[in-house]
Amino acid sequence: MYDYRNSLNYWSMWIYVIATVFALLLPVFYIIYISFNEHGFGSPLYEFTWDWYRVMFDNTQINDSLKWTAALGVTAVVTAVPMGLLAAKLYKRTRRKVALVMLMLSPLFVPSDILGSALLVYFKNLNRASESLGEALGVDWFNGWFELGFTTALIGQILWTVPYAFIVILITMSRYRDVQTEAARTCGATAWKAFWLVEFPQIRVGVFAACAFVFILAFNEYTRTALLKGGFDTFTTVLVSHMLNTGMSEDSYAMASLVSALSMVIIGAVLVYSLTRVERLEREARATVAPAGAIVGSSG
Repeated sequence: MYDYRNSLNYWSMWIYVIATVFALLLPVFYIIYISFNEHGFGSPLYEFTWDWYRVMFDNTQINDSLKWTAALGVTAVVTAVPMGLLAAKLYKRTRRKVALVMLMLSPLFVPSDILGSALLVYFKNLNRASESLGEALGVDWFNGWFELGFTTALIGQILWTVPYAFIVILITMSRYRDVQTEAARTCGATAWKAFWLVEFPQIRVGVFAACAFVFILAFNEYTRTALLKGGFDTFTTVLVSHMLNTGMSEDSYAMASLVSALSMVIIGAVLVYSLTRVERLEREARATVAPAGAIVGSSG
């Protein structure tokens, strides 16, 4: 077993972790490096430039796709994270924990292309049945309810992201003790106040981490979105179609770099906040315990 009290072993483990992560991300860093080269990939010359990013943001299709992608990611966060939170709270109360976990994680065991295709066929049949019902009743009210578009793409994103939100929140919630909620209710707090004032402050790191995960997953997801989005484009669908049609051009490197940088910034922000929060809680815990220890010591 490693002795973490030895500072050399401690920092060696950190160096090992950082070196492993850096090695895994090295291809991503190389793409970012290439995206700033005026002469593009494979050129023996390297001259720094912002031109490929200017080309990317001057493209109307890319700007529109960024807006749609951001809207889809934010809406996925607003819907999937509360669903994951409710499922995590149910996990703590139910006796059938294994069945609940299997149920929540089951969408992850279905390949993305199969699940996306199944949802595509399902919504097409549902839309056809809805329009047939409208024709039978002689009204247009049922037309277009289940046409492919933002709502169907969002449903695909929810099925994809809720399991991750559930797991992330559940890990944080495992440290919370339900007796604290019971104590708050005994003192007269409503269920909502007990959750908001007592439980949420202790699990909000997990909730914020789940928000970051859901947004990044929704932002980067391609297969389900491409099958269910209908008439609008997202950033990843534009990027993939651009690469398939024209190959990896210089602005493609800029688009790929933007996606990678955004993901790393969000994950980094969550990690910094989590570490800062944990450190602050540990300081508060030590400050609370110290006077009690001093009293015990003085009485002895």
